Amino acid sequence: MTVLFLALRSLFLQRRRYVLMFLAIFIGFMLMTVIHSLTSGMLETVKTKAARYFSGHISLTGYEAGQPSLVDVAGLRTSLLDAGLPLRTIAPRTIYYRSDASLFFAGESIRQRRLLGIDFKLEAAEMANLSFLDGSIQDMVTAGQDGILISEAAARLLGARVGDDIILYLTTDSGQYNSSTLIIRGIFRETSLFGYVAYMRQQDLNRMLQRPADAATDLALYTRQGVDPEALLERIRPLLITYRRLLPRLPTKASLYEALAVTDWGQGPVLAILTLQAHLNQITIMLDAFWTVTWFILAVFILVVMVGILNTYRVLVYERTREIGTLRALGMQRAAVQALFLVEATVLALLASVTGFLVGSLVLAGLSRFDVSALPGTGLIADRGHLQPFIDWRLTGLTLTMMIGAVVLAASGPARQASRVTPAEALRTAD
Repeated sequence: MTVLFLALRSLFLQRRRYVLMFLAIFIGFMLMTVIHSLTSGMLETVKTKAARYFSGHISLTGYEAGQPSLVDVAGLRTSLLDAGLPLRTIAPRTIYYRSDASLFFAGESIRQRRLLGIDFKLEAAEMANLSFLDGSIQDMVTAGQDGILISEAAARLLGARVGDDIILYLTTDSGQYNSSTLIIRGIFRETSLFGYVAYMRQQDLNRMLQRPADAATDLALYTRQGVDPEALLERIRPLLITYRRLLPRLPTKASLYEALAVTDWGQGPVLAILTLQAHLNQITIMLDAFWTVTWFILAVFILVVMVGILNTYRVLVYERTREIGTLRALGMQRAAVQALFLVEATVLALLASVTGFLVGSLVLAGLSRFDVSALPGTGLIADRGHLQPFIDWRLTGLTLTMMIGAVVLAASGPARQASRVTPAEALRTAD
């Protein structure tokens, strides 16, 4: 307690000497808070968009005779619900994977990358963040029969608006051409990576494909906040291994196609389980590279701070030689002198880091208010035109630990030097 009191007293009385060190730590931690939170927010935004597109954070896709078809959807969903897994939504989907789906309106047409037939009541919360230019998810929940949601790009090319009748063309499972007139219930804005997709009721899509109304190709699993899909997958697989023939662990989408190519369909249908990371393998590589850059920047900041702390404390130890000698003459042990400087460094690093975090949070709040939709490439990482910073408390705690550890490590050398000062040496220095 005495060492802590002396350290706080020294920091207060000699605060001018510590200003530069405080600013260096403050700026470093503030910038890392902003960079890490923006990067985490971008990643979460990409995951949210991809989860809508790829059927949740974990997708279960059934295949029968090589074609997407999920057997006993209700039983599979009940098994997962009864397991008490950390999932917030479990919803069946019918996905049209063929590339010939087209929209027709006023003599214009446009191909769709995929059609997503979903249960809007089950997935209303997951679809709520879809960026609508006109219309809403609620329109599909309350009056969604024979309705469709199309992208801004499709609406612009077709010249269509909400309320217009549009013709959807596709091919049934038996290879017959089929079409249906649907009402545009909403127009949404989406990046091209997840664009050229249309959402409609699962029952309507099944009817067009001439399938039973409750048929599905996928089961979308949305995890709760903070749950790692990769770890959760290890809990899900044992639940399904007796229920359905499972394909092996699939790290990428390419591995799915390879597994399907060698599957013996004579043994019955199979079930494939993919996490969002497998779907986003290429994007994940890019984001991992970005994270590597941010950690490199953090390492550079910490190195600069350590050099500054080391040089500043060397000067401080020299200037405080008489003070140290007096404390030693009063009976303070060498270990206590060393601890005094280390506690000073720890408190200084903690105060500067907390201040940097608070200011960084204010900066993030300001950045999130700006509309960045006009900037190229921001459609992928922005939600409805705005960046969505996400403060990862585990990452913040790790950064804080690294910053304090670096400061204490830099101060340890001068602290040992200070502990070797004797009263006699202090008197000679004073003279």
